[in-house]
Amino acid sequence: MAPLCLRSSQAELALTSSRFTQLTVVVLAFCALAVRSQVVLPAEVPTPYSFGYDSNDLDGHHGHEETGDGSGRVSGRYSLSLADGRTRTVTYVADEFGYRADVVTNEPGTESRSPADTTFTSSALPGPDAAVAAEGQVVAAPLRRA
Repeated sequence: MAPLCLRSSQAELALTSSRFTQLTVVVLAFCALAVRSQVVLPAEVPTPYSFGYDSNDLDGHHGHEETGDGSGRVSGRYSLSLADGRTRTVTYVADEFGYRADVVTNEPGTESRSPADTTFTSSALPGPDAAVAAEGQVVAAPLRRA
């Protein structure tokens, strides 16, 4: 016959094992319920659209136009032309082949290159030349409306 303390620990072990089994069953039931109750939304069909805007103010000109067709292809163009002479125009397409953009700018610190399906065309002076050209120039702060 086993000592009393051994029988007591076996009973506690059996009780703990039983509680663990019950807890496992409850957790699995909740998981099954959560999976079963997921809402499946129908795939949305892209709706054709088109928009555009132009803004002229003391800081310069900003504009954007974009169209999307019924197949999910989006194309557009945005541009800015600042009072200090900096310009940037981005023409882009987003479709089943990804996002591709062509950037044309004269912003200092930019250079012509073509990384990752994007083409940068810059008419700005390259780094060190831009620094020398800008030396001694005074640039007015942008005007802000109160």
